[in-house]
Amino acid sequence: MRFVQRTVCLIIAGAWSVCFFSGCAKAPDAELAAAREAVKAALDVEADKYMAKNFQNVQRALETAEAEIAKQKQSFFLTRKYKRVTEMLEKTVELATEIKNETPKIKEDMVAQVKENLGLVKGMLQETANDIKKAPRSTDKSVIAELKADLNVADSAAIRAAADFEAGHILGASENLDEVQRLMKKITDTLKPKTEE
Repeated sequence: MRFVQRTVCLIIAGAWSVCFFSGCAKAPDAELAAAREAVKAALDVEADKYMAKNFQNVQRALETAEAEIAKQKQSFFLTRKYKRVTEMLEKTVELATEIKNETPKIKEDMVAQVKENLGLVKGMLQETANDIKKAPRSTDKSVIAELKADLNVADSAAIRAAADFEAGHILGASENLDEVQRLMKKITDTLKPKTEE
C-alpha cells in the first residue's frame, strides 16, 4: 500500500514539475492585456485612418494571438504551449506602439498637404475652365459638353473637400481632392491633342 501511495505521489509531483519547468500551462494574460492596450492606444490616435494597412496588420496579429490562446486553453493542461503566442503578443505591442507614435506626424503632414492643395485648386479649376473655352471650334460639341460636366463635378468635389477640411474630416477632404485631380487630368488629356494639332 505504501508503495502505491509513493508511486502516485511521485507521478503527481513529476507532472507538476514538468508543467512548472516548461512554463507552458500559464496563459500570457499580462502580455495579452498589454497588446490590447497598445492596439487601443493606436486606435485612439486614429491609426486606423492614417496608417490603415499597418493598423489592420497589428489588429490581425492580436486576433490571431487571441485565437491561439483560446485554442491552447481547450487543450490538455500539460500540453499547452504559449511561448510562440507570447512572442507574437510582445511583437504586437512593439508594432502598435510604433504606429501610435508615427500616426500624429502622418496626420499632420496630410493636413498640411490638403491645406496647400485647397489653396491651389480654385486657380486650377479656373485655368481648366479657360482651357475648355479656348478649345478649337472644330471640337465636337458633345465633347465640350462632357468636359464642362466633368468640370462641374470637379468643382463640386472641391467644395466638398473644403467643407470636409473645415469639419476636420481630413481623409474625406483628401479623397475629394483626388477626385478633382482625376477629373482635371481627364479634361487636360482630352484637350491636349486638340490644342497640339
